[in-house]
Amino acid sequence: MRNLIATLTACFMLGITFAQQPTYLEGEILVQFQAEVNPDQWIASLQSTELGDVKVAKCLSKHMRIYLLTFDSQALPTPLALRQIQSVRGVKHAQLNHEIQLRETPDDPLFGNQWHHVQSGDHDIDSDLAWDITTGGLTAFGDEIVVCVIEGGGADWDHEDLIDNHWVNTLEIEDNGEDDDDNGFEDDYHGWNPGNQDDGIPAGNHGTEVSSMIGAKGNNNLGVTGVNWDVKIMQVVLESTNEGSVLEAYDYPLTMRKLYNETGGAKGAFVVATNASWGIDFGDPNDAPLWCAMYDSLGVYGVLNCGATANNNVNVDEVGDLPTACPSDYMVSVTATNNQDVRTFSGYGLETIDLAAPGESVYMAESNNNYGSSSGTSFASPCVAGIIALLYSAPCPSLMALVNGDPQAGADYIRQMLFDGVDPISNLADEVVTGGRANAFNSLELIMNSCSETDCLIPFSVNVAQSGDSDYTISWGSIGSMLNFDLQYQVSGSGDWTTLTNLDGNSYQLMGLEWCTDYEFQLLSHCEEEDSDWSQSFFFTTDGCCTAPGVATFSTSNPTVNGFDLAWEDVLAATAYDLEYTELGMADWQLIEGITLNAYSFTNLDTCTTYEIHVRSVCSGDVTSWSGIFTMSTLGCMDCSNLTYCEVSGAAEEEWIAIVQLNTIDNTTTSDNGYGDYSSITTTVLPGSTHSINLAPGYSGFQFSEYFIVWIDFDASGDFDLSEVVFDSGQPSNQPVSGSVTIPADAQAGAVRMRVAMDYYTSGGGGDLPVSCGSLSYGEAEDYCILIDSPDQIGEKNASNFAIFPNPVNNFLAVQGLPANSRLAVLDMNGREVLTRSLNNNNEQIDVTTLAEGMYMVRISNEQQVLSTQRIVVQH
Repeated sequence: MRNLIATLTACFMLGITFAQQPTYLEGEILVQFQAEVNPDQWIASLQSTELGDVKVAKCLSKHMRIYLLTFDSQALPTPLALRQIQSVRGVKHAQLNHEIQLRETPDDPLFGNQWHHVQSGDHDIDSDLAWDITTGGLTAFGDEIVVCVIEGGGADWDHEDLIDNHWVNTLEIEDNGEDDDDNGFEDDYHGWNPGNQDDGIPAGNHGTEVSSMIGAKGNNNLGVTGVNWDVKIMQVVLESTNEGSVLEAYDYPLTMRKLYNETGGAKGAFVVATNASWGIDFGDPNDAPLWCAMYDSLGVYGVLNCGATANNNVNVDEVGDLPTACPSDYMVSVTATNNQDVRTFSGYGLETIDLAAPGESVYMAESNNNYGSSSGTSFASPCVAGIIALLYSAPCPSLMALVNGDPQAGADYIRQMLFDGVDPISNLADEVVTGGRANAFNSLELIMNSCSETDCLIPFSVNVAQSGDSDYTISWGSIGSMLNFDLQYQVSGSGDWTTLTNLDGNSYQLMGLEWCTDYEFQLLSHCEEEDSDWSQSFFFTTDGCCTAPGVATFSTSNPTVNGFDLAWEDVLAATAYDLEYTELGMADWQLIEGITLNAYSFTNLDTCTTYEIHVRSVCSGDVTSWSGIFTMSTLGCMDCSNLTYCEVSGAAEEEWIAIVQLNTIDNTTTSDNGYGDYSSITTTVLPGSTHSINLAPGYSGFQFSEYFIVWIDFDASGDFDLSEVVFDSGQPSNQPVSGSVTIPADAQAGAVRMRVAMDYYTSGGGGDLPVSCGSLSYGEAEDYCILIDSPDQIGEKNASNFAIFPNPVNNFLAVQGLPANSRLAVLDMNGREVLTRSLNNNNEQIDVTTLAEGMYMVRISNEQQVLSTQRIVVQH
């Protein structure tokens, strides 16, 4: 009943009917690992857990560290596996592997041949006018422009009207079984087929039509022409209709453009755009973080990505779509219009869909050397991809100077020219971001109008960096035709220019500039036969203004139970600093004046207390206003309160955790709106002890079935591992549940956090099992503190009896003030001893160079008890 009500409510609000939510592949998870993670070692660490049968099926993107994991979904349900994998250390992102759909022709009438290029009205992309400027092919610097078409069914790349524009990897020897160009792909001569790990591109009508829109060969007395007469079309096969295949397919153009940039064009391919004429109707970008992030990665290397939105008359802003609702600036989302600039069958969205392009009854090449008319956003998207390629072929050297100097900035510029050049269409004003339909000529004209009027280019990629107290280095990009440069600068608005002529190289240091002063400068290039124009003015302000330190520069070190060291970025003009501090929320600020360094050591503060601090600069008698507020806490709260834990929340209007009883904890509550922080409530337990636990749900009305799981963070790592589950209700119920919690015999002394989570669940699989981090569908979570003690009072003596420093430590850890016959052990955050040492002197130096970087616990003991425990950080 609950699911039915939620579905009906959503349909009422959106005014549409959903056929189904996006489906996913059972037994598959997509994972992006942290940079330091070895996937094989990560998998091995799961063997003793419920995730023990998870396997790495393949690497989908080596640059983004994305892998496909597989497992037995009968033994472990896929949604549960996702939640568990998301909580395992070393995972940056994890998501389901959703299925996608090809966005082919809807049932719409057909119209005339290639009206989208030229027609009697004003509803085309003005290809004929654009072709007076360029017909595509090469950039102004001679780069071979490439568009990557990613298709599930492949394409007839040997079609009579496509064969001349088919891209091949000329550095790869065809079918020799080797990776000749060292790009990580073997025998990728005709493109790439991830499923077969070769360049076998199957024939496919849809891909043929898409490729034809981009670049059917022009002016060859055959068939039709694409937006480009000349452009190289790279074919990549979408192995199967799921997100894992999507990521794996995009990895190929990403690799090739990255390689092209890194080698100056010696290897790889100058891929400027990709096209995706497929996706997931009603897809939520929040469920596909890896897919959407791929577009940002491609954009960094200069690749724009066109996506065909849904062939449904829906508002994508409200219902979602993948990939066209992805928030990346490098996803260009396209809807389709007819020969009257009317959007009839396709999606729209004032926040998500960027622009429209012809896509209804457009005439293109088809399989088997045929031609025909078809409709769909599938063809509007490659129309825009073709325009992007055409813009890169503009005969404008200054454009390519920008692209070569900063590929991402070049992609940003082309995107802006594409958007600025649209024809405004009244009926699209409230339906797409740009309010219009793509126009190739308009965008090309904008580029040419802003292009340098001479062949001698203005210096580009200009940067200013401080190189001394009053010294600044100006740097810029150049190409071979630029022989040397002039630089002129002045105090802004003074009219007193200083001109430096015939500078060699690509940088110059201005020395002895006035403090706290606005400067303006311009650059000019000298070439063999002419000079460029002066560049636009660039501005910067020198250091030396009397300002308060930026609160973002504040940092702390050496925290103790009674103090810490505070530092901030030095203000050049400051002769001294004043500092004030108070307990958080209190008004009795304590003033410290005349601090001569940009640092201060706090001592004699209260234990486990948060302080507010601000600083001001004193400059030759002048005093600035106070900086922003910086907060810092002293130690002594123990791990239950000192560590930062992941957030968890739920929907607790109808059900919540009503009772939690464990040892001396006895807490009865009403709804906490999804999360209740009761970490101030504690109970003391001993290692090896067992305690009864009683939990009960509370309801506002109908009593739904609930499932409880309880975790205790025994290793004080700040997260809740599968091994730290201390209670699992085993089945859903709307009645109180009870059981026992056993504290491991080797549990370390200290205060650790217990998390209780309750979520709606049914024995038939409805609802979700509770998770320790993230969102609970219904119900809520509560946190408590568990103080682990021992009969010999382990942990009562603290580190104040001894000195253990420095922290963080690089090579050697100093331990002072030790009694004779002590033992030191360094434990990792799983409680395993990784280094031990017998200590016989009061002062010892412990070599920690063999330890990996990370957090550890130092434990000092004698034969009777533990004398001290202290957390340290190893940083080499």
